Amino acid sequence: MLSIEGFSDLYADACVRGENGELLLLSLYGRDTSVLQFMSAFSVRGDQGGLLHAGEATFTLADEGVRHTVFVPEPERLQKFTGRFPDRNLFGSLTHTWLYDPVLVQLDRPGGAAWLVSDEREVPRSELWALIRDLSPLPLLDHWRDPLLDGLGDRLCMPLSRFKFPPLGKVGGVRVTLEERFQDIVSMAVNQGVLTLEADDLPADAAGRIRAIAEALPPVRAQSKPLFELGRVVMTAGVEPLLERYPDLVDRCLGAYLRGDWGVSSEPEQNDEAVRSGDRIFAAYPIDLARPSAGYGANTLWIITEADRSVTTLLLPEEY
Repeated sequence: MLSIEGFSDLYADACVRGENGELLLLSLYGRDTSVLQFMSAFSVRGDQGGLLHAGEATFTLADEGVRHTVFVPEPERLQKFTGRFPDRNLFGSLTHTWLYDPVLVQLDRPGGAAWLVSDEREVPRSELWALIRDLSPLPLLDHWRDPLLDGLGDRLCMPLSRFKFPPLGKVGGVRVTLEERFQDIVSMAVNQGVLTLEADDLPADAAGRIRAIAEALPPVRAQSKPLFELGRVVMTAGVEPLLERYPDLVDRCLGAYLRGDWGVSSEPEQNDEAVRSGDRIFAAYPIDLARPSAGYGANTLWIITEADRSVTTLLLPEEY
C-alpha cells in the first residue's frame, strides 16, 4: 500500500498520472472523514495546513521510502465514487474511494484519444481493439487487429508504464491516440492490399508493411493559423448530397487544405507556390478514405480557391 504524506490514516493501492504528473485516478482506503479531509485540503493553502502551493494542489505518495509527487491542477474536475466495507471496526467505518478525472471514462472522438486503465499490467488485446474500433471514424474489420496493433505500436497505443510518471501500485493501462494520419494509413493499407476484406488474404508481413506506410507519410504541418484566407465557402449541387453519408467530409478536407496538405493533388508544389504568390489554389481529396482516388474521376472532391481569395468552391470533378 502507498502512504499519503500528512494523512497517516489514509492509504492508496493505485495511482494513475498523466504525462505531466497530473492526477487521473487514485484508489483510496480509509475512514470517510479522512477521505473528505483529504479532498478539502486540495483547496486550502499549504501555510494553512492544506495542499495548495502556488495555485496548484500537490500531494506526495510514499512507496517503500520512494516519494512520488502528484499534481492536482483542477480539483473541481475530479469525480468521486465510494464503496463502503460492510463491517465496522475499531477505526470506524472504512471506505474504498476512487477519485478520477472524467477524461479516463470519456472517449474524445474529435481528438481521436481515449484511455484504458486495468488492474492488470497487460491490457487484453480484445478490450484494446474494442476501444479502437469505437474511437475510429473508419469501420475496422476484426482481422485487422493484429496488423494495426503490431504495425503502429506506440504510435497507436502507448502503455502507461512508459510515461515519465508511470502508474503506481497494482494498475496498468494504455493511452490510445489515433494520429491525424490514421485514416490515411488505413486507406493506403487497403489500397495496397495490406488490409484485406478476407482474413485468409492478409499478407504474412502485414504489420511490417503498415509500419512502413506510417513511417513514409510526411508529418502533418502544424500551423498556428491558416496558410491563406478561404473567402466565401460554397459547394456545388453534387457535393451537398454526400454530406449525409460523409458528415465530416467538409471539415476533414478543409482542415487539410488550410494547413497545406493537398491530398492527392498531382501538383502539390504548384499549390505551395500559389500560397506564396497569391495565385489560384487547386487540391483534390478522397471522399471515402477506404477507397482509392486518382485525384480526378470517381471518389474525388476538388477544392478551388480563387486568386483574389474571395471564394472557395467544393465540387466534384465532373462539375468542373
